[in-house]
Amino acid sequence: MVITPTFTSGFNNNFGVNATAARAAWIAAAKVFTDAFSDPIHINITVDAVTKAGVFGESFPGLVSISYADLFNQVVAFASTKNDAIAIGPGGSMTATDPTNGTGIWQLTRAQAKALGHIPDDTNDDGGTTFGVGNPFTFSGPIAPGTFDFQGVCAHEITEVMGRFGLSGGNNTFSLIDCFSYTGPGVKSLGGGAGNFFSIDNGVTLLKEFNDSSANHLDTRDWAGGTNDSFNQFSNSGVVNPVSAVDLQVMDVIGYGRVNAIGSLIETVGHITFLRAHEVGSGFGKAPNFLDSEVIVELAEDPLRAFGFQLRADQNAPARTDMFDILRAAFIAGRPVRLDYVTIGPRAGEIIRVANP
Repeated sequence: MVITPTFTSGFNNNFGVNATAARAAWIAAAKVFTDAFSDPIHINITVDAVTKAGVFGESFPGLVSISYADLFNQVVAFASTKNDAIAIGPGGSMTATDPTNGTGIWQLTRAQAKALGHIPDDTNDDGGTTFGVGNPFTFSGPIAPGTFDFQGVCAHEITEVMGRFGLSGGNNTFSLIDCFSYTGPGVKSLGGGAGNFFSIDNGVTLLKEFNDSSANHLDTRDWAGGTNDSFNQFSNSGVVNPVSAVDLQVMDVIGYGRVNAIGSLIETVGHITFLRAHEVGSGFGKAPNFLDSEVIVELAEDPLRAFGFQLRADQNAPARTDMFDILRAAFIAGRPVRLDYVTIGPRAGEIIRVANP
C-alpha cells in the first residue's frame, strides 16, 4: 500500500517555518498504516492548512456507492486476517443480511473501495485532510506542555479518508464501520449515540466505546475517550496520541489487511484440514479467488485461503501426481506440509511445489 500526499501551497505557506516539520509528521503518520497493511493499492490525499479559527483537523473523503450485497461479498473476498475471519464467521459482526433490511444506502470511501476491489486502483485524488495552523502543535519528539501531538492528529484524519468514517444513518446512508457498532451481544447500533462500542463478534466482546454523537453532535466513529489515542474524538494537550492495537483492528476489518500482490511467490507451512481432487476443469471458488484447479487444499494455520493445482494429462502430470501423493500422506498422518504458491487472488494461491517441512 502506498499513501501519497499532495501538500498544497496553502499548507506550506500557512505553516511557514513549521511546514517542513509538519510535512514530515504527516508522512510519519501515514507510514504507520503502510507498515501495518500491504493492500496493493495507491491512496492519494490532498493535504491543506488554513488560518481559520476553530479548525483543528478535518477530513474530506471521496465516497462511492455500493449495494449491501456487493459490500458483503467484497469484504468476504478480500478477508485476509484473523480479525477478518472472526468478523465474517458464523458469530461475526459482518452478516450476509443487510442490517437495514434493504432500506439503507451504503457507501465506501474511494480508498476503501480500492482496497476491497470495488473500484480499480488508480492515482486519482481520494480525499483531503486539512489542519488549522492556529493551534499549538508539537511536530516531533516529546510533546511539549500545552501543545498537541500533530502526528496523532494526522493519523486521525488520514484514517477517515481511508474509511474510518461513520455515516451512521445521516440521509439514510451508512458506511462499513457502522456494521461494527454494538450496544451489547447481538444488538447492532448503526446510527451511533450513547453506549455504542466497536465489536467484531456481534457485540459479544465490546472492544472500545465510540463517541456519543447524540450528546456532542460530532463524529459517530471516533473513540469516546479514556486512554490517549489518535482516534479519540477529543485530544488532550501535552500527551502522545498513538495508533493503538484496537485502532489497527478497526482498519483491518473495514477493508485493509496483509494482502500479497497478484503473482507473489509465497511459502507457507501448515496442517491440512481439507483435501479434495475433483473432475478436470470444474474449478473451485469464485472471482476474484477462482482456482482453475483439480486438487484443492486448505490449511488450519491459514483458514481464509485456498490453494490448488491442476491434475491433468499433460507433461506436468507426473510431478503433480507426486505432489498429490505427498499431500494425501500428510493429511492421513496429520503431518504438516510446506506449500510454495503464487498468489492469484486475495484468498487463493496456485501451488507450484509441495514438500515436507
